[in-house]
Amino acid sequence: MAQPNLVKVLDVCRVAPMPHSPNLTTQTSLPLTFFDIFWLRLRPSQRLFFYEFPVSKAELRDTILPKLKLSLSVTLQQYLPLAGNLTWPLDSDKPIVQYNEGDAVSLTVGESEEDFYHLSGNGFREAEKFHHYLPCLLASKTKVPALALQVTLFPNAGFSIGHTAHHPVFDGKSITMFMHSWASICTRGGDSTLTPELTPFYDRTIVNDPSDIEKAYLNGWLAHNGPNNRSLEIWESRSPPDAMLGTFQLTQANIESIKKWVKAKWQEKHTEKPSFHPTTFVITSAYTWVCLVKTRKPTTEKVYLYISVDCRARLEPPLPSTYFGNCTTGYIIDEDPNKLMEEDGVAIAALAICEAIGGFHDGVLKGAKQLIPNLLSIRKEGGFLISIASSPRFKVYEIDFGWGRPKKVEMVIENSGALSLSDSRDGNGGVEIGVVLEKHETEEFASLFARGLKYHRVHESCYYEEPKKRKKLVHES
Repeated sequence: MAQPNLVKVLDVCRVAPMPHSPNLTTQTSLPLTFFDIFWLRLRPSQRLFFYEFPVSKAELRDTILPKLKLSLSVTLQQYLPLAGNLTWPLDSDKPIVQYNEGDAVSLTVGESEEDFYHLSGNGFREAEKFHHYLPCLLASKTKVPALALQVTLFPNAGFSIGHTAHHPVFDGKSITMFMHSWASICTRGGDSTLTPELTPFYDRTIVNDPSDIEKAYLNGWLAHNGPNNRSLEIWESRSPPDAMLGTFQLTQANIESIKKWVKAKWQEKHTEKPSFHPTTFVITSAYTWVCLVKTRKPTTEKVYLYISVDCRARLEPPLPSTYFGNCTTGYIIDEDPNKLMEEDGVAIAALAICEAIGGFHDGVLKGAKQLIPNLLSIRKEGGFLISIASSPRFKVYEIDFGWGRPKKVEMVIENSGALSLSDSRDGNGGVEIGVVLEKHETEEFASLFARGLKYHRVHESCYYEEPKKRKKLVHES
């Protein structure tokens, strides 16, 4: 049953880039690289920022919106492609992102009577509700906007800022860099100066493709529902009607505890110090993957985990950290579900992830050509696949527009085949984990997640070697 409309639309406007300064170098057209083409028809990236700042409708209209619109217009001076569209010109062999004078970003303004504190909480909430606070991309077969934004007022409680970002235009790092830039300019009253860390780098000519991955990806999309299918329509992907979105946290102490336990398990079996060094990402991914497998109890021979890897610093030559666009590849990790459901399942999962990451030394793009066929094959066979979105390194809780840090940041993932990671609001080095589950699965997952953390605390003694040595295992992050 469809949700009633939870948002009253107050305005839909278009925010154009501020007229350019003669000294400001801008980029109006971006050809897609193979990194971008991978995402060509896949669903957009959507995120909600909830700000606890009690205001009335009049204060939103007279104070907050003018500042947001002005700073957005100024920010778009240096992020012109975001005001443009993804198109596929007839005379081009691949799509491009094109900004033309007069293009603008759609900004929806709405009001909601829903419970702000429930929506911005951590408990399980109806996934479908969040779509009311996110804008739509008005896509067609020939043109898709790069970005749409929505500001929603919750009277006398706060407001949310939601973005829907077309994935072939930029990855999570790039869209988050834009949000940091917008917030920075807003807090400084429209000053257009950006720090080097927030200034986008657009040059696509330095992205090398010696293995011709671009051709493989383009041919794959052209042949899908083809032949010569140049459609830019986005694949529909919505959560099941009873899907619930929940947030779970691993504190830094939790992560360190599990790290030590994983290393101890390795030493039990190999009588030597671990040859791998699980990072926060590895531990968080392994722990959540195992909890999801134990919740679902898949009967397949293999379960799969898809991890994305930022390639900027790993390419030859390396790209600047501020490179704007997509610059990630993926790795598919498989494991026997029965092993993951054993007592040392988290250690097995962590080792599998570490081994996959260790493969970067053979070249970060090794196997990239087969990535789409492999994913489609798993999907066709009904395989149990979990993918990981976003990263704690994006520091989304530092995106402050001048009204305080977000109370909650929610990446709206569509189905139970995905989870999201972000930094923790309290800034203590912990990680927030977003999961989508069907309603009947929520209680078991929450119980497994909590019991696992208690298990690692109780088994503190296994972090030590034999009593005669009484020396803690060496921790290396």
